[in-house]
Amino acid sequence: PVAHQVDVVVVGGSTGAVAAAVEAAKAGAKVFVAAPRPYLGDDMTATLRLWLEEGEQPVAPLAKAIYHDPVVFRPALSPNRLQCKYQADKPSAPRHRDTQPPSLLTDGKFGHAPTESVEYAQDVTLVLDLLAVQQAEEVRLIAYQREGGDGFKVESMAVSISEDAKTWRSAGTARNDPSAELYGTAGDPCVVLSVPIRTKTRYVRLLVKKAADASRILLGEVEVVGPAKGQTPAPSRPAIPRPLHVKKTLDEALVSAGVPFLFSCYPSDVLRDAAGQVCGIVMANRAGRQAVPAKVIIDATPRGVVARLAGAKFRPYPPGEHTFQRVVIGGEPRSGQGIVSVREIQPPFIGPYPNRAKTSSGVFRVFEYTLHLSVPDDSFASLAAADRQARLLTYHPEQQFTSDVLWEVPPDSMWGQETAKEGTPVAKLPLGVFRPKGVERLWVLSGMADVPRPLAAPLLRPVNLIDWGQRIGRAAAEEARKLPTLQGVRLPGEPASAPAATGDVRELLEGVRPGQAAARIPQAARSLPVLGRYDVVVIGGGTAGAPAAIAAARQGARTLVVEYLSGLGGVGTTGAISSYYWGNRVGFTKEVAGGATAWVIEQKCQWYLEELTKAKGDVWFGGIGCGALVDGSHVTGAVVATPEGRGVVLAKVVIDATGNADVAAAAGAPCVYTDQSEFAMQGTGLPPRQLGASYTNTDFTIVDETDMVDVWHIFVRAKDKYPNAFDQGQLVDTRERRRIVGDFTLSLLDEINGRTFPDSIVRAYSNFDTHGYTVDPYLILEHPLEKGFYVYVPYRCLLPQNVEGLLVAGIGMSVHRDALPLVRMQADIQNQGYAAGVAAAMAAHQGIAPRRIDIRALQKHLVEIGNLPESVLSDRDSYPLPPERI
Repeated sequence: PVAHQVDVVVVGGSTGAVAAAVEAAKAGAKVFVAAPRPYLGDDMTATLRLWLEEGEQPVAPLAKAIYHDPVVFRPALSPNRLQCKYQADKPSAPRHRDTQPPSLLTDGKFGHAPTESVEYAQDVTLVLDLLAVQQAEEVRLIAYQREGGDGFKVESMAVSISEDAKTWRSAGTARNDPSAELYGTAGDPCVVLSVPIRTKTRYVRLLVKKAADASRILLGEVEVVGPAKGQTPAPSRPAIPRPLHVKKTLDEALVSAGVPFLFSCYPSDVLRDAAGQVCGIVMANRAGRQAVPAKVIIDATPRGVVARLAGAKFRPYPPGEHTFQRVVIGGEPRSGQGIVSVREIQPPFIGPYPNRAKTSSGVFRVFEYTLHLSVPDDSFASLAAADRQARLLTYHPEQQFTSDVLWEVPPDSMWGQETAKEGTPVAKLPLGVFRPKGVERLWVLSGMADVPRPLAAPLLRPVNLIDWGQRIGRAAAEEARKLPTLQGVRLPGEPASAPAATGDVRELLEGVRPGQAAARIPQAARSLPVLGRYDVVVIGGGTAGAPAAIAAARQGARTLVVEYLSGLGGVGTTGAISSYYWGNRVGFTKEVAGGATAWVIEQKCQWYLEELTKAKGDVWFGGIGCGALVDGSHVTGAVVATPEGRGVVLAKVVIDATGNADVAAAAGAPCVYTDQSEFAMQGTGLPPRQLGASYTNTDFTIVDETDMVDVWHIFVRAKDKYPNAFDQGQLVDTRERRRIVGDFTLSLLDEINGRTFPDSIVRAYSNFDTHGYTVDPYLILEHPLEKGFYVYVPYRCLLPQNVEGLLVAGIGMSVHRDALPLVRMQADIQNQGYAAGVAAAMAAHQGIAPRRIDIRALQKHLVEIGNLPESVLSDRDSYPLPPERI
């Protein structure tokens, strides 16, 4: 299916890619951008190389906008705060009552409005006693802010001072400035009102006035700041912009220019016209593959993937030790073998303290590690292994954000139409260095350009890459204007002469939107490269997938987990819902992250990575499962799109842990999903991420994750909803997705009636936590509300009908939508994933289909580790119910 037909297609999401797209559109070209990650600006935001180097000055308007971040993070609490007591002239409200004597406003805790606040129904006067006459520099009030009918907002704070609490003199008034809004440790919006004092005093009086459009006042903290202890050095460079600011700025640049773009799309093939000329790309994503015919291509991928697919020649990638950079925000610097140096970037980020992540301070230092890592070749598997090693080497328990990808000056540049000479200024490079030799209608906008390697590093700096993006964008638009209309667009290819495996690739070919009536182009029969061979391949390293991979690897199966995002754990880590709600916290779940019921996101990600490493399992971050290799009715591998291209990973058993049944649907398994027959859909969110924060649970929209345009919409619009966040989460917290029709479909009445099964593999525990409309008629008669239910999940729910060699774990299992809330708690999905991993390993070891494993042997293992009670070993199906029970 054709997604877009354009003059210029830009492949890649770097700052230069966006600059090129905007400039080409300004020149009159029709443009489309295929971005590989769920955000733009990956040369800055994926690497976290966010700063300006010494002497750099943004010139282009886009560069100026990127480096000018209007949100200033300041210390939430001063290290120079003075000890004090206070009294209020009004009683606090019952919902958020102060202690007696009052203390909550000076306890050093704020940010989480429900538990760290004091409420007043009207204007209030606070009198602070510093216990002795002493020098005071400033008084600060932190107040929460929310619009709406039951909202809370402060209009102003008038400050007076006195040495005897009788005679007062005014020190000044601070008014609420909406542009100064910031976020607390849990993401609750708040403002800081500040008045300088700069004199000696004992008493400080604050008249806090309620805003006219608010119904109440909600205060978080008040402090009087004393003289500074020591001298704070001035930063050597401007403040570093937040990742969210960079992403949002680039989104807005494309939207304003009228350039359509999609996230999470990898180039997989190059189109050819009737004359054999390059004329566009095929992109792969979780909706399958789509064609983008284009007169001209700008390849802005870091490693020139499109140019390689088009047949461009590159210098060899040298095996051996390579130099990489990785950035970590927060924590302390690490040392060890492979770490060459650690450069601290100034100034640091400043965030709230104390905070939910329990960091040692509110100063979040920025470290750029230089690493020497051994890489045998430029395969995705080798680069993924280096990435994992870097994560393990640089980990610190207090880290908050880390690079999604390693950064390297690529050693294997392409052969261009021209080769730049040593010492050529970056601004004066010839255009020919960006054009591959022997390939027409293609530009390469990255470090793969034919320049000496010492020149590649400054070329890749955003201030320079944006400038070159503009120049290449204009040139590409001019080139496209002179070319005729595309004719005979096709995807050529040849089958493998000696295939490594038999079968056919099955994939979804509907378009970027389900049911889309798209134009189509022909594809010849063609081969796919084999990227790896494993006993068990898990697609998706989330709440079910990470435990599945660990379980399979612990059972001795050669295991690979392919995860699109840059961390394992799913909803509880990359989704930022970092605590259990309900769920049966037994067995494997009790082991996860030391049995914690609430956790720090990066720490749980690291626990999964270390446990997988101990079990000798492999992980590929940045890979998308987008199809299946099927021989008859048996799945023999997964089709995976990576930043380096698309291929097949062969496996004895595949576990679809995408949470959306992506691989199963592609393989031809019957699936169900909300459609035009019923409008019910559970709520969805996309979390903002904050320094020092941990738990963030959102529910503000609905999203169809089989629809790439719908996914684009939430990623763009959520930045408008949380514009002051430090960053944006990368996992859509969807509570309902596409599900398989399995050998058994669990219903709500099965759960309510406590039905037992002979093949139970999970004992879940939850209330009816639905987030939206319900459709099961039982709920018209009676609603379970907050009652907890223990629910057994049979193994057959993981087995898709008519398909062998495949297990479906997570919320893509076979379950009615209204039965899902009782079995989708994180603790239960983790245990379900673990069971799937053990089952897959058993099938792989015995060379049999997952349907044929010894279910009693699986259950005995799950009983031994505490996942299941021993009673499951003798359970039978309790249906049909006896008459007396009915």
